[in-house]
Amino acid sequence: MRTIAAALLACTAFAFAGEARAAAPEHPGARLVREANCAACHQIGTRAPVEPAPQVGPPLNRAGLRLQTEWLRGFLARPKRLRPGEPARMPDFRLAGWEREALAAFAAGLREPWRGPSPQEPSAVVFGAFYRSLPPGEAKRGRIVFERSECAKCHADPEGKLAPPAPGEEGIGPDLKEMSRKLTREGLAAVLFDPAQVRPGTKMPSFFYDQGEPIDPDAPRQAADLLAYLEGLAGPRPRVPDRTSDGFPAGARERGQRLALQFNCAGCHAGTGLQPRYPPQAAPPLGYKNTPPVYTRELLAHWIREPATVRMHERMMGFGRMPTFGFTSGEARAIADWLFSFDGPPGRMGMGMMMMMGRGRGMMGPMR
Repeated sequence: MRTIAAALLACTAFAFAGEARAAAPEHPGARLVREANCAACHQIGTRAPVEPAPQVGPPLNRAGLRLQTEWLRGFLARPKRLRPGEPARMPDFRLAGWEREALAAFAAGLREPWRGPSPQEPSAVVFGAFYRSLPPGEAKRGRIVFERSECAKCHADPEGKLAPPAPGEEGIGPDLKEMSRKLTREGLAAVLFDPAQVRPGTKMPSFFYDQGEPIDPDAPRQAADLLAYLEGLAGPRPRVPDRTSDGFPAGARERGQRLALQFNCAGCHAGTGLQPRYPPQAAPPLGYKNTPPVYTRELLAHWIREPATVRMHERMMGFGRMPTFGFTSGEARAIADWLFSFDGPPGRMGMGMMMMMGRGRGMMGPMR
C-alpha cells in the first residue's frame, strides 16, 4: 500500500479539497479512503484523478488454478481479513447465493498459463516444470522444514508449539490453516516456488528457488515436504462434486463476468480480463460540502458503516453496489468528516440520500 501511486493518490485527493500542505499530516478520513481504495470506484472531488488507484488485492488471472472453489464461495458470502500485515480489506458486497455462484464460476475460468522459459535465463526452472516434477512429500519432514525456515516469525504456528510472531513488522503472514483451505495444491506450490509471481509486492521471501534456480540441491524435496505439511493443515476435505465444470446454471460464468464489471472488481484486482472502470466511475463523485441540508455528517457516517441496497436507485443512476467495508463508527465518522470538507459536483439534489433515510422506509418501502 505504500507505493508511489498510493502517495500520488493521497496528495491528489487533498489537492482537490484545497487542503494539501507539504508537511501537513494526512487526514484520517483520507487515509481510510486510500487504504480501502475507494478511488477505484469513486471520483475524489470534482476533477478526474491523474492516477488510478493502486491494486490492493491479489491478481486473479490464475484464480481457477490457485483457489479452491468451495472456499471462495464461503469467502464471498462472508469476507474477512486474511493478512494482518496489510491495511486493505475485502468488502462485503452482500451477494445473493446465485451471485456468489456466478462469481465463483467466473473465477474458476481464469487460468492464465504460468510464466514460461525466458531467453535471458534458458537454464532456469519454470513453475510448470517444477510442479510436474515434484516428488511425493512427507508432512513430518515438512514440519522440520517449517521450523528450520523460521516460518513462525511471520505466521502463527499451526500447532501452537512455537512462540507467536513478534508485534510490529513481524506477524504479517496469513493464517496457514486458512491458506491451506483457500489454495489448491498447485496454488500452495506456486507460493513456495515464487511468492512474488503469485502476489507481486509480497514480503514473503523465496526459500527454495531464486529466479528459477534452486537455492539448495535438495530444494525440490524440501518444497515437496513443506507442501505436504501445509496441505495437511486443512484436515480431511469434504467429498463434494466439482460444480465448476458443469453444475452451474447456464450462463453462470457470463453473469459472473458482468458482476465483476458491475462491482468494479478490476478496480482492486488485476488479471480479470476486464478494463478498470476508470472512467466512468461505478459510483457517484464524492464531496458533500455543497450538498442540500438533507445530507448530514451523521446520516452519511451511518450509511458508510451500514450501506444499504436500493436497487431501483442504483439501476436508475447506473451505480454499482456500495459494499460493506466493516468500518467502525469512529472510522465512518472520520470519513464523513473528510467528505464534508470539500465540494462535490454541482446540482446534487439529495434524492439518493433521501431514499437511504430511515433504512429505506417511507416512499420507497422497505429496503432489500
